[in-house]
Amino acid sequence: MESDVFSEIASHAGSGSPSLVYQPQVTHASGEIVGLEVLFRWRADTAPRKHSPLTFLPRLSPVQTSELFFWVVDQAVSEGRVLSNWTGWRGYLSVNIEADQLGDPELVQRIGQVLQRNHWAPERLMMEVTERRPIPVFPSVLRNITALHQAGILIAMDDFGEGYASFEYLKRLSPSHLKLPAGFTSDLKSDRRNEEIVRSLVALGQRLDIAMVAEGVETVECANALESLGLRVMQGYLFGEPRDIEDWAQYINEARGAGA
Repeated sequence: MESDVFSEIASHAGSGSPSLVYQPQVTHASGEIVGLEVLFRWRADTAPRKHSPLTFLPRLSPVQTSELFFWVVDQAVSEGRVLSNWTGWRGYLSVNIEADQLGDPELVQRIGQVLQRNHWAPERLMMEVTERRPIPVFPSVLRNITALHQAGILIAMDDFGEGYASFEYLKRLSPSHLKLPAGFTSDLKSDRRNEEIVRSLVALGQRLDIAMVAEGVETVECANALESLGLRVMQGYLFGEPRDIEDWAQYINEARGAGA
């Protein structure tokens, strides 16, 4: 089945091979990498380029999208295990999942098998739900969300406030994390409304015991402004661009050595 998915991708992006890159989620004050967001790329044979899935994901069938997701989870956890064994890193991996995949009857079982096979703790895996599509109101969705919570797997809402019915999904998903998009976080100083929106969302997260992650952080000024509003964990090019797992392993070991 995986070969069918990759053949379909190759028909749109050219011959190549699947790969993963990772972007860190960092505690700004300490610089600690608390999480790594997993990003799929198609590494072309004919050019030193990695295609984003946005170039081909809309062309995949629901079955192919599902199989690609399970491949990403399996590969990421496998690579994460190697990273942890080599560096001692104990953060979480965050994998994107389309909202309409939440009702997949195999979702919980197959994720559980990956975790068990790799001896990876459930609380070190985050399902980052994108809001590009609405979450179906199916009993299977509710069952899966409940089972994921019971297993200890983290659930995050990606790009909170930019997609479908965000506040309704706060009730439906009961997320452990909210990710605030760059559209809200990048221009706090020039747009007072954005500042007040972020301030209110941080307060809401604190009252609901939901951790917040600020995306799109590219400057020290932006990071400092976000921290003054109560945001601690951030993601963006200020802290690192998406890189291969080997690069992050080297970075973590070097940072540990420098701090020794």
